[in-house]
Amino acid sequence: MVVYRLNHNLSPFRGRSVCPKCKHKLAWHDNIPLFSFILLRGKCRYCHSPISWQYPLVELAAGILTVVVYQLSVDLIFNLLITYVLIAIFVSDLRYMTIPDKVVYPAIFLSLVYSLFGLHDSKFILSGLGAAGFFLILVLITRSRGMGVGDVKLAGLMGLLLGWPRIVVALFLAFLTGSVVGVILILLGKKHFGEHVPFGPFLAGGTWVALFWGWVAWQWYWRQMLIL
Repeated sequence: MVVYRLNHNLSPFRGRSVCPKCKHKLAWHDNIPLFSFILLRGKCRYCHSPISWQYPLVELAAGILTVVVYQLSVDLIFNLLITYVLIAIFVSDLRYMTIPDKVVYPAIFLSLVYSLFGLHDSKFILSGLGAAGFFLILVLITRSRGMGVGDVKLAGLMGLLLGWPRIVVALFLAFLTGSVVGVILILLGKKHFGEHVPFGPFLAGGTWVALFWGWVAWQWYWRQMLIL
């Protein structure tokens, strides 16, 4: 709902949900996560148009990640909010190729508050500036053909959230998974070489993994280097 509304200049906080096809206002029992999709058999109650599988998949992912965050978190509320932000960015860039400012800027503000009040140290701010600067250089070099300004803002948020060295883990995962998926899409004929593939989903995914397991991955890597 948030992704759809932000990409259609609608408020995510006001107004009843409507069917995107017939524009009929939906009743409350048409908006129960997962269950409504199953009960309606994947079709609008009023015009019988198919409901996108995006809705139940996002609802299921949000539910699963909420449980995982609850099990792993000390800062539960902060990590839940960031998880939902990353889900919104993931879906928005995947479907519309946009990273909405109305999602990124509040998350940046929240992360800055964490840093300024001592819950994170100043290294997190430096990591945010460094990550944003790195992506800005990439945008200038590629003349926005490979990445956009939205990726720069997201990279800044990643640095503020993760700090050093977890930001390195997140970027490594993003570039690795992005490259693998890009090659697979080209081999399958879904994309052509040089054609744009949204990078936000890979950045969001890498950020979420590094948020909880970044230190573990970093330490594991250096243990392997010492063994070699």
